[in-house]
This record gives sequence, structure tokens and C-alpha cells, in this order.
Amino acid sequence: MIKKTKIISTLGPSCDSEMMIEKLCKKGTNVFRVNMSHTDQNTLGKYIRVIKKLNRSNINSVGIMVDTQGPEIRTKGISNPIPISPKDKIVLVKQRKKIESAKTFCIDNIEYLKGIKVGGKVSLDNGAIELKIKNISKDYIECESKDEGLIANRKHVNFPGARLSLPSLTRKDKKDIKYGIEKGIDFIALSFCRTKKDLDELKKFLGKGINKIEVFAKIEDQQGLKNAELIANASDGIMVARGDLGIETDITNLPYIQRNLIKTGAQYGKKTVVATQLLETMIDNPHPSRAEVSDIANAVYEGADALMLSGETSVGKYPIECVKYLSDIVLNAEKSETLHFESNFRQKTDWHTLAATSVKLATKINADAIVVLTRSGFTANIISRYKPKMPIYAFTNNRASQSKLSITSTVENIYLRFSKNHEATISQAFDLLKNRYKIKGKKKFIVISGVFSDIYADAIQIRNFI
Repeated sequence: MIKKTKIISTLGPSCDSEMMIEKLCKKGTNVFRVNMSHTDQNTLGKYIRVIKKLNRSNINSVGIMVDTQGPEIRTKGISNPIPISPKDKIVLVKQRKKIESAKTFCIDNIEYLKGIKVGGKVSLDNGAIELKIKNISKDYIECESKDEGLIANRKHVNFPGARLSLPSLTRKDKKDIKYGIEKGIDFIALSFCRTKKDLDELKKFLGKGINKIEVFAKIEDQQGLKNAELIANASDGIMVARGDLGIETDITNLPYIQRNLIKTGAQYGKKTVVATQLLETMIDNPHPSRAEVSDIANAVYEGADALMLSGETSVGKYPIECVKYLSDIVLNAEKSETLHFESNFRQKTDWHTLAATSVKLATKINADAIVVLTRSGFTANIISRYKPKMPIYAFTNNRASQSKLSITSTVENIYLRFSKNHEATISQAFDLLKNRYKIKGKKKFIVISGVFSDIYADAIQIRNFI
């Protein structure tokens, strides 16, 4: 059985060797994410070299995603974790100053915060510790701790409801993206995407590279949610960043927010990624909780294109087991019907109609698969938006297009040298399916292509596979 929902694994200390990366591929990883909040360019370059080497020896290629740091607010200058208790007086400053009777912590970008209020909430370390704002001055924010815990270096600091008057694309992000493009990345996850303007700025920076790189907008706060439709329409996909969303919004409303964002993505024909704490307990334990299994299955039922592991693979004790569990959960969940959000997809072009027709025809004749011959990957991407029940075997003669299809649900991305004779190309494709995918017996395929010959032509065919 072929897994339709794709798996994104974050690279880090727990899986930074070539052997571990290869094992993660074999267990079901389709895309590797590099979080530039915790990774330097030299390490990124090493990861890319290893992945490119693996791709040259595999029939399917895995993609590489750079996740930008963005305008984050984090603790800084803390050499050792500092314990705090309820009722402790906590002072947040840009630069360390001596303040009596308080635990003082430096945080970056504090001067760009807008809309913070006395009585408001501050969340540390993805919600592990909550503070209440007691006083605000030009130089510091005085708070009171509501929880017990440890404050460590480089931990997230959130101010729910406040605004950060910084662009989503920072100077560091531009350097990281430029380096990644030079080395051959496939995807960019744009952190803290709040408006369409943020995407426009990134596209302007990418220039000609925009045709080679797919951009996923990370929805992480209330402003991003407010502009979700405009963001979805302007991006290649959206990421439901549940970590910050669970802090910036009412956590009890998070399941509804997730479902609505996936529905929005489907409506505009864009890919969706569900991220954060899918298998959080497996950072330290060899098995998931029952709740995590149900959570993952629900994301599959909602029609998410990909599921992303973060700390589970980057710093967890059981990265290989995490990917194996996630793959098995996905395969079992895919036996069930989805919520069919794709039925709301707004068709815009003749290509959309062609793709929809191919899926309807495949369903009506009970086809075993849809075979796509594509140079850019566009046709396979569009067919995927209609969530066919049968697998899509996408053959392309372009390595970059092949890697970009690694995140597209239902698609098996396969490299194939095209012949000028379209019958020879189809024959080669069918031979690969027989020899590498071990497809046997009499099957019925829908074959769709715009590249049957040197002359550009659209075609849908029904082919018997023997």
C-alpha cells in the first residue's frame, strides 16, 4: 500500500548522520526540514549534500525545506536554566540591568512589540510557563509568574494579541535563503507570515528563483488567521503551526482552527501541512500516546497533504521509531474517507478542468492508478488537489520538478528520461512500474500528459497495464 500523506522530518542532533538520514527515508520521510533558528549554513550545506546523494540512488527523491527563523522573540544570554516559581517577580529587558527583587531576563526584539497591555499574558517556551504583565515601562516589562518551571536560553517568548512591527523576512532569513537556493533547496517555510505583503516581499527577493522554490506560509498568530484566505491564495501552501497558534489563540479552539485552515487551503487548491507535537511524547518515550494517534488520524481525515515532525526527530531519542509510527498511523487512517474539503476547490483554468476530468474518469472506471508525464510537475500537482483514491505515478524528466513533488499528496515522484516517441516514453514508464513498484497482473490506468511529443498537446488516455 502506498502512503498518500507525506511526512516531513526535521533534521538535528538526533539524526544528522548520513546513515540516520537514509534510515528516515526508508521508514517513510518524504521531505527533510531544516529549522534555521537552530542551524547554521555550514550544517545546512552538509544536510543538502547528503540528501542530494541519496536522491541520486533512489527511484523517488525527497525534498529539502528551509524553515526561516523570522522575527522571533526569544530569551538570550542565559548560560544555565533558571528556576522560577509561582508569584515570582520576572522582568523582561532588552539588555541586562540590575533590578532589585526580581529575576531579570533578556529577550530580543522587545522594542518592536506593539499593543502589549497591563494584565496581558506572556508565554514562555511554547506555553510551558505563563506570566502576567504587571507594569510596562520604556526599558522593561514587569511580570508575575503563574507557573513553576525553568527559563532557558533561546526559548520562544509570545505576547498573545500583541503585534511585532518587524517584517517576516529578516536579514538573516535572506542570507539563509540565498545560501539554500545556491545549494538546491526545494521549499521555503516562511515563519510568522501575517499578510499577503509578507509573501510578496519574499517573492520579490526570490526573483527568478520563484519558479524553482515552493513557498509555504506558516500561520502562527491572530493576524495570520485573519488574512488566511489571502495568504493561502498567494502561496504554494500553508502550514498550520500549532505551537505558536496554541499560544496566540485560545488553545481549546485549536482543532477548529486547524480544520478551517486545511479547508481554506483545499478551497484555493493549495497544499497544507500540520505541524507541532504530533508525537511529542516520543521525544522521550518509544511509543506514542493514544491521543496522539487519534490526532494524527484526524489530520489525515481532514485532508492534510503533509504532517511534520519537529523535536521528535531533531532532538528526540527515537527519531526512526517516530517516522515508522507516523507512517503506519497514516496508512491506517487513509483507509477511511476524508472530509472531502477538495470538493470546494475553485477551478480557474482549462488545466484544472482537465485534472478534475481525469480524476472523475479514473473513479468511474475504477482505475488502479493515474499516470502523469510532466516536465514542471504542474499537472501532477493539480490532479493531487482533487484527492483521488488511487495513487498518482508522476514521471518527470526534470530533477528539480521531481523533488518539488515530494510534498504533494498521493503522488509518487519518479525520474524518467523522456523519448521523442511518446509510446516509447509510456512503455518505459510502465516498465519502471513493473520492475521497481512490483505492479503485476492486469491493471487499468488513466494516462494524462501535456508532453506526449515535442508538439505541446493535452491528452487523457485509458491504458491497460499487463
